[in-house]
Amino acid sequence: MPAESSPFEFPKLDGSNYTSWKEDMKVVLMDRGCRSFIIEDKPCPEQATEKEKFEYDWRKQRCYTTIYQGIERKFLPLIRHTTDESRDPFLIQKKKPLEFFARRVDEKKTQVKEAGFGIPELLIELQLIRRLPAEYDHLVQTLYRLKDEEFNHLEVEKQLVNEAGRIQLKQKDLNLDYTENA
Repeated sequence: MPAESSPFEFPKLDGSNYTSWKEDMKVVLMDRGCRSFIIEDKPCPEQATEKEKFEYDWRKQRCYTTIYQGIERKFLPLIRHTTDESRDPFLIQKKKPLEFFARRVDEKKTQVKEAGFGIPELLIELQLIRRLPAEYDHLVQTLYRLKDEEFNHLEVEKQLVNEAGRIQLKQKDLNLDYTENA
């Protein structure tokens, strides 16, 4: 394992300094060799040696503890369920179905409320659509045009699930056509 890096001094995340805190934290995580856990969800290779597996787990834990130590205590309940995943909890992962992602957003909303913090409904809807793949761009533009009372969690989730089904069916049809033409 690498030797302990020199400590960085910067203000903890306090709810008003996210932009500067994020940049400072990025540098600390880079210095500690664990920023890769934030950038991508890359599991430890199956063929890794015991030492490599140990170092992988150690760096992953170090990533979490670094973030944990860098936020005000009142925000700790917001990350208490992320000990094995330090990435943005709202980040959509391409390998996971849209329904799973929508459920995770809903779970995170509940965790935020249980921690005693309010979260505007508009923010939840925006989280559902903020990092969708390019094939959802048309739907996202359509959702932005909804009336305020129609732009709610259930409607956005319903539209996304419908679009996911349409895209899957289209991809299946394209693959069948490709196979038949081959």
